[in-house]
Amino acid sequence: MATAGPRGWTLPPSVRGGGARALGRVAALACAIVGGFASARADEITVYSIREANLIAPVVAAFTAASGDTVRVEFVADNLVKRLTSEGEGSPADVLLTIGLDKTTQLVRHGLTQPLASAVLDAAVPANLRGGDGQWAALAVRPRVVMTRKDSAVGPIDYEDLAGPAWRGRLCMRSPLHQNNIALIAAFLAQHGADATEAWLRGLKANLARKPAGKDNDVIRAIAEGGCAIGIGNTVALAQLRDGRDGDDWRVWAEQVRAVPTAFRGGGTHVNLTAVAIARHAPHRAAAQRFVEFLATPAAQTVFAAAELEYPVVAAAERAPIVNDIGVFAADALPIDVIATHQQAAVALVKKVGFDE
Repeated sequence: MATAGPRGWTLPPSVRGGGARALGRVAALACAIVGGFASARADEITVYSIREANLIAPVVAAFTAASGDTVRVEFVADNLVKRLTSEGEGSPADVLLTIGLDKTTQLVRHGLTQPLASAVLDAAVPANLRGGDGQWAALAVRPRVVMTRKDSAVGPIDYEDLAGPAWRGRLCMRSPLHQNNIALIAAFLAQHGADATEAWLRGLKANLARKPAGKDNDVIRAIAEGGCAIGIGNTVALAQLRDGRDGDDWRVWAEQVRAVPTAFRGGGTHVNLTAVAIARHAPHRAAAQRFVEFLATPAAQTVFAAAELEYPVVAAAERAPIVNDIGVFAADALPIDVIATHQQAAVALVKKVGFDE
């Protein structure tokens, strides 16, 4: 059950404890940084968010305290591109919050964002987690890694090794055509080229313990029950199951599974993201930028990332205790924008090898 907070919003389980304490620090921060964020004239900005409104309510409240600007959050569950395109120049959207590199870069391709020229963001967010054209910036990341049982001897592993014969019949994963896996395959493709990626996919297929199905949650359950030795999943899935939001049975399964340090050979861990952009026709451009820059402060980052048990992108931000327990993963340096350009080719390769057949 969620815990009640001020202004009618509720705190999800993950924001209690460390996250709730961080909220107090955000409130204190608000008092300390009014000079940096307060405006001569208060505005109301509109945020179109793929993330549910209650999950960003804590940082919204802190921003209003710091700046005097109010924020109206509208949850857009699907097809944000269609919504913005239909509204055109009359759209009330100022800020866009997205989940996934596919949805983020899709907004840019359709000309629905504008440049985020910000020294604050440039200093706070690593370059590989910002749009190369300044159209968006990541606020949190979701490492996609190998998982195994806690009592397993499996140690650090490279993505490249997952196609090796040592894992024959021992691997579980959800459909390779799901966006989280397409992003990983696109990153592999950017690193190694089409021929090597096709061979890798054929190796992964040969190593499957069962036909890809379900979600990352189901992969975690299969590992816990001994249906496969290893699986591929997002850390956020493991963290949220441990958090208990999906019930005690799922929590028990998740407590039997751990994340394995996973990286590209000679590189880092593949991550997906939650990102922010300013809408192309934002009616309150200056206030929108104040809000975006506020989200990149360490205290706001701590609370924002804790809500979904993601990893903050700002080095000085704190990770939620459950996230800390899962491990630390250094994001690969390959720019997200580069990965995005390989998505369609990744889909084509998955279909070529008949992965889901």
